[in-house]
Amino acid sequence: MTFDQSEAEIQAHIDGPVQAAWEWLLAVVDNQDFEAAWDLTAPELRRTRAHAWLSANPAEEQNVEQLVQGIAPEPLRSRFAAAELSAYAESFGHLDTSQMGSASRPRVVGPDAELVVLAQLGQEPKVFTEPTLVHGLTFLMHLVRGRWMVADPDYRD
Repeated sequence: MTFDQSEAEIQAHIDGPVQAAWEWLLAVVDNQDFEAAWDLTAPELRRTRAHAWLSANPAEEQNVEQLVQGIAPEPLRSRFAAAELSAYAESFGHLDTSQMGSASRPRVVGPDAELVVLAQLGQEPKVFTEPTLVHGLTFLMHLVRGRWMVADPDYRD
């Protein structure tokens, strides 16, 4: 396996799915900005998260599409946003995003789908010339209508 990458390959990956994954993670972890994260969340994940949350609130089931579209009435929208941010915070634990970096190699898993690796590596750039085990998060990203979106945070195959 070769680890040579062209500058164009690296830049397309970094400017595309990596940038979207970073923006989503920063919105969730650092800024606690549900609206920004939801805007970067792929429709299939939005629907899955809305159904999961509403299953505990069956009286609100008719509002699934409103939650998915980001137009649910208050206080439903605020309760859902708070629950989602709390669930992600619990899932990720304490992350210091300033100590994280992204893997530069594209990891294509299907049409319009890539894995993005955001690893806890410290602030110094690292160059790996062979497969290396690192602690990080893996995001499944989907290209939806020309825009990279998070389809599954911390995706596990």
